[in-house]
Amino acid sequence: MSSDQIPESKKSLVDSLIGRVEPFVPLATEPLPPVLTGALAELGIWWRERVSSDLSMATIDTAHGIDFESGCNYANTAIDSGANLLILISTLNNCSPEVRAIIGLLTRRDAFSVFFQDQGTSDQIAMQSMAGIRNLMHKHMEIRGEPLQLAEVDPAVDFASGILLSASARKTPVITGTSAHLAAALIAQRLSMKASNWWRHGSTSLDPAVTNSVDRLGIPPGLALNLTDHTGIGAQISAQLLQNFIGD
Repeated sequence: MSSDQIPESKKSLVDSLIGRVEPFVPLATEPLPPVLTGALAELGIWWRERVSSDLSMATIDTAHGIDFESGCNYANTAIDSGANLLILISTLNNCSPEVRAIIGLLTRRDAFSVFFQDQGTSDQIAMQSMAGIRNLMHKHMEIRGEPLQLAEVDPAVDFASGILLSASARKTPVITGTSAHLAAALIAQRLSMKASNWWRHGSTSLDPAVTNSVDRLGIPPGLALNLTDHTGIGAQISAQLLQNFIGD
């Protein structure tokens, strides 16, 4: 697959978004209440540095995302409706081999380093899964430098990439919830390094695909919950805590 297979309309859309992403300049904020410490204080500071108005959030399920363009449309619709924080979740509780392959390629890790062996998964199944991820990484190695093509390996990643880049272009923070969202963030960061200043992850995780992605992106890893789900519960918890914090 060559780069000229990406439609010109998609290239033009991406170029227009990249041109609108500005360097992040933190807003002046008042000191946080002294009772807030640790991860909650960090969450509050992250919010106040980016938004000066009351919280109005929109939750987007990326499980059945179609493509990059529809992700852009979802983000713009939510923001046009008044949302100043986007929460990404998924109703599919799994991390596909394609998502792990994308993360492995963009974090320059091998299949073993982006695989998580859940309780109940036998060593044999784990080895087969890692072999599948390795094969996918080998298959798509030639497009590692073509983020738009790499995103299309998984529709949910392509969709979330559109959301993340569009939100950054419109100075709207996003809390990601799953490894698929982080794969999308790695894609979007390849398109615009400045974009990632608007994102954070919902919670810390035991899954190396998540920890390697967060490290590569240089974004806050989220609340210290060490979750292993792929539905975005950490993002939802962060949003609820932030809502309570803003309400206080």
